Formats: sequence, structure tokens, C-alpha cells
Amino acid sequence: MDQFFQSVANFFSGFFSGAGLSIVKALAALVVGLIIASLLVALVRSVAIKHRKLDNAAASFVVSLTRAVLYILVAIVVLGIAGVNTASLIAAFAAVALAISLGLQDTLAGLTNGILIIFTKPFRQGDYVSIDGTEGTVKEIRLFNTKLTTPENLDVIIPNSKVLGANVVNYSAMPLRRIDIDVPVPYDTDVETVKRVLLSCMTEDDRVVNLPAPLCRLYEYGSSALIYRVRCWVPNGEYWNTKFDLNERMLIRLRENKIEIPFDQMDVHIVSDVKAAQPVQQGPASENGEGGEHAV
Repeated sequence: MDQFFQSVANFFSGFFSGAGLSIVKALAALVVGLIIASLLVALVRSVAIKHRKLDNAAASFVVSLTRAVLYILVAIVVLGIAGVNTASLIAAFAAVALAISLGLQDTLAGLTNGILIIFTKPFRQGDYVSIDGTEGTVKEIRLFNTKLTTPENLDVIIPNSKVLGANVVNYSAMPLRRIDIDVPVPYDTDVETVKRVLLSCMTEDDRVVNLPAPLCRLYEYGSSALIYRVRCWVPNGEYWNTKFDLNERMLIRLRENKIEIPFDQMDVHIVSDVKAAQPVQQGPASENGEGGEHAV
């Protein structure tokens, strides 16, 4: 029995004095490293979610990036404690990463563009935007593409590389949006009457704000009518409904005031004193048999 315990003691003594000790240290470092990494990821997630300047997409990206970096660091530390040459491992990892990056240039470019969009915030989720002529509501901002839903309820996926290289119009960026409407009226209509009627259509609408004040001015001398420019500001979400209602209300009010919207007209002048063509008389035949002509 004493010999058995002595052999067990010799085994553990040799184990902890040789490679076994390195394995135990590596396992302990792995457990401790994973615990610390999980705590740091939870802390970063809490801070990112509460941060006012980060939306959901940016917060998720920060958390994912933090988790990946911490896990890589834990793996390198554990392998170093286990006796693995981490310098050569890091060099090999860098070579593999370089090869992958060269093979995935376009994909990584899209990833970089996605990161720029998330942090520069040219638009947010829920904004109504126009990207290179395509309009829609932003549904998702992904790392490689952006998803829009058009007014026709169609999903459009736009690569982030195209988003950064295109003209982007964010209609939801400001709280107010301006409505411009051109109204044609006959040339013989009184200017003050037209301005009074059109201004009353705007001021009676509760959605039209007082500052900046509504405006109605003679804008252009058209070929068949005077063009008045009507301008007012409304809350962003009320733009289209207000514009449609104003168009209908202005037409009704103009007709109530005996002001009709003129059609395009063209004046045609017919000249009646055109000189008539002179008749031509056939003359007598000449000696050689050819007839002559002379005007009467």
C-alpha cells in the first residue's frame, strides 16, 4: 500500500513539475480569461446601449468587435502559458488574415463602408431617405448593405459601397419640411385677391407652422397665366397629407372667388391680304412650232 501511494505521489510530482503544470496553468488561465472577457463584454454592452450617440446597429457592432478581440487575446495568452510559441502563431495568423483580406477585398470594403455608415450616421433606422434616386424608409443598417422599404412596400437592398458613393438625401433629418406649390391664375386677376385667398388656405390649416410664416408671392409671368408661388412649413411627418389637402383647398377657394385655373393658350393671327398669284396666258406658236408665254 505504501508503494502505491508513493507511486501516485511520484506521478503528481512529475506531472506538476513538467508539462502537466503548464496544462493546469493554461486551463486556469482559460477559465479566468473567459470569465473576465464575459464581464467586459457585458460592461461594454451596457455602456453601448445607454450611450445616446450609438443606435442599435452601432451598439451591436461594438459589442461583437469587443467580444472577438477579447477572445483572441485570451487564446493567445492561454497558448503562451501552455508553451506554444505565440510569436510564430501570431505571424501565421497575420499571413492567413492577409490572404483572406486579399481574396475578400470587395467584401472587406463593404464591411468598412458599413462601419463608416454606422458611426457617421448619414441616416438612422426609420428615416425616409433617397439614395442615388431610390427612395424609401430605412429598415436595417447592416455591415455590408442597407435595406430600404419603398412607398410601394418593396424591399431594396443597397450595397454600402454604393451608399457612400451616392448622393444621399435624408428627408427625416430636420423636424420641419417646406411645401412649395405653384398656382397659375389668369392675367386679369387682382393680385391682392389671389394672395389673400391662397394665404388663407395655409393659415387655416393647423399643421402649417407660424414660424417661418407662410408665403404667397407672384413668382413668374407664364405664357398663359401668372404663376404664384405658395410656400409654407409643416412637421416632417405631415408633409404629403398637408400638400395634398392644400392643393384641393386652393382649387376650391379659387373657384369660389370666380378665379379659374387657365389653360395653355395660343393666339393665331391670320393675314388675309395675301397677294394673289397672277394668271399666265399661253401665247401664239412661233415659226419653229414652239409656243410662247407672257403674263397678262
